[in-house]
Amino acid sequence: METTITLECSSDTRQHLKKLEHELKQIHGVQVLFVEPKDETAPVLISVGIGRKEEQAEQAIRRITHLLYDFLHSASESEAPKITLVTIEGESVDLAPLTSDDIKQVITEAHAGQSA
Repeated sequence: METTITLECSSDTRQHLKKLEHELKQIHGVQVLFVEPKDETAPVLISVGIGRKEEQAEQAIRRITHLLYDFLHSASESEAPKITLVTIEGESVDLAPLTSDDIKQVITEAHAGQSA
């Protein structure tokens, strides 16, 4: 079984989110499901499954963290997407104001919480 986190993403251009999805799918040991709602105002959901193997999971979490941080901080202030990480327990965290280390900690804690 794998750890699953969900990213709720709002962005004016869904093409940027498709690019993020593609980059996440390139990470070894990660399963990605992209759910694009028909309602343009509803957030896009990106479900990210992280494998259970410790070393592989740690590498995947580092890569996911790097991609999310770069994605959030590469856009200009007016185009910046809003990404909320939702754990399987229902906890929500806005990733935009977080540092790379903070994002990594949130994902690591979610992974540890589901592994217990």
